[in-house]
Amino acid sequence: MKRSYLKTVIMYCIRELQGQRTIYSILHLLNGKKTSQTIQDAHLFQLTPLFRTFGNLSRDVIDNLAEEIASSRWMTAADNGHYILTAEGMEELQRALLENPIPSSLNGWMYHSAGGLFWERISLLIQVISHLNNNHVKYLPIQRKRAVHEWLKDFLRTSGFARDEVGAVLNRELRQCLENLNDINPAVLTLRLTGYNRIGLTAVQASEHLKISYDYYHHQFLGTIHHILESVRESSDYPLLEKIVSGTREAIQLTLSAQKTYTLLKQGLDLEAIATRRNLKKSTIEDHVVEVALYERSFNIACYVSEEKQKMILHAASSSDTLQLKQIRQLVPEADYFEIRLVMAKFGEGQ
Repeated sequence: MKRSYLKTVIMYCIRELQGQRTIYSILHLLNGKKTSQTIQDAHLFQLTPLFRTFGNLSRDVIDNLAEEIASSRWMTAADNGHYILTAEGMEELQRALLENPIPSSLNGWMYHSAGGLFWERISLLIQVISHLNNNHVKYLPIQRKRAVHEWLKDFLRTSGFARDEVGAVLNRELRQCLENLNDINPAVLTLRLTGYNRIGLTAVQASEHLKISYDYYHHQFLGTIHHILESVRESSDYPLLEKIVSGTREAIQLTLSAQKTYTLLKQGLDLEAIATRRNLKKSTIEDHVVEVALYERSFNIACYVSEEKQKMILHAASSSDTLQLKQIRQLVPEADYFEIRLVMAKFGEGQ
């Protein structure tokens, strides 16, 4: 059977989820569904890089791929909608990841919002500068959004770089940045660029040119964009790129429902009182508390889990081969699932 990169990604998620979530939790993760459960799963199972990296994935497609994986005997049903990889499936996944590794620079959780806007800006800027440098003013802009055009006008007016310098500086910064891109061919991005006497390829055309599947190309393209964004965030070596990136980063926020719960928590209400006031189940309020622990690093969980119990849970997690909540619960029977999830939300990604 011909390997499918998207199938590899789904099998990777199944392996990491360890049978604790349904196949549709993977759909929600790859779609980037902003719910407390999906956000918590992404962090608990270290799947944040994949968050919203296949935003248009449909239920039908994941159903079909799950059926193919199961019929290949690469996974088996652990429960209704829950699956675990078979030994044969684990071997196939290892082979598939060697052939087409998930890009190490991929960071959907951090950059799913910024990536698209950054690409719109830089692709239009390169096109415009290229035509300006060749004294050519009649061309069709590749980006149509008014906001992006307004940004470009403001950028050219306030960047601090002369117009005839922008192209050379941007070329130098991009080259320097992409030289540090370890596992992706920079052509993934450069083939898409449009300039004077040059029409950039579409994503489909670029994938065909590079002789890789469209899905794998898509992840490599995102990985390249995320690499640039991360490089700019981590280093002061890219002053021009920094100006392009500026304003693209949305603050990662709590879901609206969790925000409401957090407001009541700060007013001193306990979980039962909040559940009553909001007419929600206590388990839903607990989901919100776990979400708050993920976002607010200063959030003190000691009033929900004693420091002694926190240590026990972390010790159990670090001594276990997996991060299965059930296994941690067996090792620390005095802790309930809410307490375990809360501790893992607060400290788990370091485990």
